[in-house]
Amino acid sequence: MHMPPSDPTPGIDDIPPAAHCAPPVVDQARFGTPIGTTPWSAPATPPQRHGVLTEAAHDDKAALAQQICDVMRLMYQQEVVVANDGNVSCRLPNGNILITASGVLKGFMTPDQVIECDSQGNSLDGRKVTTEIKMHVAAYEMRPDVRAVVHGHPIYAVAFSLAGISLAECTIPEIIVTMGTIPTAPYSTPSTYDLPDGLKPFLARGDAVIMERHGVVCVGSDLFDAFKKMEMVEHTAKITHAARLLGEVKPIAPPGVQQLLDTRKELGIYTKNNLCDGCGAREVCASPLYP
Repeated sequence: MHMPPSDPTPGIDDIPPAAHCAPPVVDQARFGTPIGTTPWSAPATPPQRHGVLTEAAHDDKAALAQQICDVMRLMYQQEVVVANDGNVSCRLPNGNILITASGVLKGFMTPDQVIECDSQGNSLDGRKVTTEIKMHVAAYEMRPDVRAVVHGHPIYAVAFSLAGISLAECTIPEIIVTMGTIPTAPYSTPSTYDLPDGLKPFLARGDAVIMERHGVVCVGSDLFDAFKKMEMVEHTAKITHAARLLGEVKPIAPPGVQQLLDTRKELGIYTKNNLCDGCGAREVCASPLYP
C-alpha cells in the first residue's frame, strides 16, 4: 500500500544559528552582571577551620566577638564549661575589653551577647557583664603583654584541686618546655576581689593557674592561644589521673628539666615559663629546680 510522504523533518543545518536568537533578558539591577561577561573571583572569606573563625585583627570587634563565641562553644563541647559557667575576654588596642555577658548559655552564645567594657570592667552600654570581670581586669593590669583571658571549670583539673593534689610537678616534657608547671592558687571566694588578688603572683610568672575548688584561668597573646593553654591544662590533668591509677608518678629530675628548658630558645619559644631562673618557681613546684 502506498503511503503519502510525511512532512520533511528539518535538519540540523536548517536550525537558525544561536546568533539569530534573541539574547536572554537579565534585570541587572536585580541579578547583577552575568559572571561570564566581566572579570570575577570569589570574595575573600575570613580563615576558618571547622566553622571556627581562626584569625581576627586586634581592632576588629565583630570578628573578635565571633571568636569569643567560638571559643566558648569549644569549651562547652569539651566539658570545660556547662550552662552559664566560664567567661572569655579579649583586650582591644585602646585598652577596652570585650567579654561575655552575664547569665547566658556559654555553649550557644551569639556575638550580640558580647559586651564592651572600659579597662576597669565598666560596661559601655549598661548591660551586665560576667561577675568574674574583676579577674580579667586584674590579669590585663598584671600582664601588659596579654590580649586574651579564658576561664573555665575543667573537670579533672578542678578535681585535683578538690583532692588537694598539685599538678605543679615536672612530669610532662611538653608542659615543662612551654608553660613550666601548672600551679594551684589557694582558695578565694569567686566574684570577690580576694580571687584576683590571689591570682596576681601566679599570673606574673606564668600563663595558667588552677584556682582551688573553682576552675582554671589561662592568658595568651590572643583568644586561641589562651584556649590552647586551657586544653593543655586539662589534658595534663587527665594524663596525671590515668598515671596515678596505674602506679606512682615520678617527676623528671632537675638536670633533665634544665635540659628541657634549654631547648626553648632553639625552638623559638619565648612565652612565660614559671620554671625559668629567678621566677620563684620553688614556691609553686613540688620538685623545685632552685630549692
